[in-house]
Amino acid sequence: MPDKKQKNKPSPGSGHEPDDNVLALKAMSGDTEAFSSLAARYTPLLRLFIQSICSNATDAEDICQECLRKAYQNIGTFNPEYLFRTWLFSIARNTSIDHIRSRSNYTTVKLAETDEPSTESHEAESSPEDNMIDEQSYGLFIRAIAALPDRYRKIAELRLLHDFSYQDIADELSMPLNTVRTRIRRAKALLEKMMTKI
Repeated sequence: MPDKKQKNKPSPGSGHEPDDNVLALKAMSGDTEAFSSLAARYTPLLRLFIQSICSNATDAEDICQECLRKAYQNIGTFNPEYLFRTWLFSIARNTSIDHIRSRSNYTTVKLAETDEPSTESHEAESSPEDNMIDEQSYGLFIRAIAALPDRYRKIAELRLLHDFSYQDIADELSMPLNTVRTRIRRAKALLEKMMTKI
């Protein structure tokens, strides 16, 4: 069974932020700002996840935006008994696979589901097995970030997991802004290499 809803930890140094499912419930009630907060929170991690499936950076950015669009349009199908991130990663995985299929390019797909037929509604309605796969994918990202060298790990956590701005990271770590930019860029490059080997 996929993981039931768990309370998300607030971002360090940012006060108590609403957890994902609280924001998702607000979004389901028509609160567009709540969904925008979720999109901002997950966009960096979604990009890396999608790039581990689709190697073309431009395509990955397009897929990321399409994923967020589908999530917004289908937010009413989200089951708050489970984790929002699992549902979102399922949409991202299926959208990536559909994009690759549309280009008749199967070489960069690393998930067994690529042999399954595509359906109109699978982006929003995933099985428990799909949810397990996507929760495992999220776990792989967390472990990849934890495996980064010390000089990149904390910065990656703040930027990719907690959506800190570059300036907020510089303030939090008492580090020059240009150093933050450079280390985030290098951290992302390392993570992309790590994820393509999984």
